[in-house]
Amino acid sequence: MRAVLDTCILKLATLPSKDNAAALVFELARSGLVEMWASPAILDEYADVLGDRPDFVAEIVEACQVCHPLMELSVIRHEPDNRFLECALASGAEYLVTVNTARGHFDRDHYNEVRVVTPGGFLAITEVRRLLDKLTG
Repeated sequence: MRAVLDTCILKLATLPSKDNAAALVFELARSGLVEMWASPAILDEYADVLGDRPDFVAEIVEACQVCHPLMELSVIRHEPDNRFLECALASGAEYLVTVNTARGHFDRDHYNEVRVVTPGGFLAITEVRRLLDKLTG
């Protein structure tokens, strides 16, 4: 299973909470149970936004598979969000995980074959629940 994680998910993953859905999503990626994909532009954004946590950025980079999208999209009003969709389409990711579902961001539930889901929605998917059971054993 392949997923692209919006930067907000990784920012939320740093918050202390035992029920942190974003942290669980990242743990699935870090463990290799879910393939996390990013492009160089996305990795740059992760580093910019999370620059105050260099060890966490290093963990993110290590967890990611890198793709190099060959197309530039302009379908999402908030222009930087297009980089995440480009990556999802180029990598064959089934899911784009984000909390930015408001108008102007990822305001559709899918773009072609890529489903847009929140962390909680991602964790509710039957296949993901099975993977989470393996992780938490």
